Amino acid sequence: MKVRNYSFQASKRLPVDKMTEVNGIKIPSMPGSCYHAIICALAESKDQFVPWNKIFDRTEKYMHQYGGDKSWEKFKNKSQVKSCHQRIKDNAHTLTRSGRDCYGFRLHEKGMVIYFFKDGAVLFTGGEFKQNGSSYSVEFSDGKQLQVRYRGTTMTFKEYKRFLDARLIDASGTILDAEGIREMRAKSNAPVGPVPTLKAPAKPKIVKVSVILDESYSQETADRLEGMGLVVTSSDDNEIGGDLPYDRIDNLTNDVDVLDVIID
Repeated sequence: MKVRNYSFQASKRLPVDKMTEVNGIKIPSMPGSCYHAIICALAESKDQFVPWNKIFDRTEKYMHQYGGDKSWEKFKNKSQVKSCHQRIKDNAHTLTRSGRDCYGFRLHEKGMVIYFFKDGAVLFTGGEFKQNGSSYSVEFSDGKQLQVRYRGTTMTFKEYKRFLDARLIDASGTILDAEGIREMRAKSNAPVGPVPTLKAPAKPKIVKVSVILDESYSQETADRLEGMGLVVTSSDDNEIGGDLPYDRIDNLTNDVDVLDVIID
């Protein structure tokens, strides 16, 4: 059985001088693929947060540029799978995984890491790849290493910065004060100022959502989400679609078994 080589160091298939270069960054991925396009999309704004809508647009642009129109159309129109935007997010998430048998390794060995957030991602550059026996780390001068993430607690980039400033997490995302995070989130969701009295209570706005569940979800999860007002209209493996009152989005997002919520 052929073993996949995730390293692009001294690669005969794609030597460094043949790699695409974006914003001074050599892209360690085969041109035309979705992974290549995602890394290009983030390298365009290296070391800066990029929201998902820009990542989607740029990924499409780079797939057109290096794979041709057919490459993008084939990816976009693939049937019986998740939407192209969700697959781009899933592929970006795949690039955050660490280990020598993961796609992220080709970035890590070049001193780069991707940080994944609810609302976007960042390609951090300029780190130092350090081997430690069979394992490794990528270390940055400001204390960052590989991103630490927890099930069901994905942060927005704004939260990451606020929690870091408040010393509730470290630069890599390791939680230092879970209770402090809960309190800060509760305060940020609290109403500001007096609530005006309405003649008649307005009906909550209903929005369509796609919910990505952790692999540990169960019937208890389904009952809990139903209690939030989620009306399920479709289901595909760990992704469910449905209708939800807009004012329950935060409750849904913060559920322990929910990895991500997309408002359609």
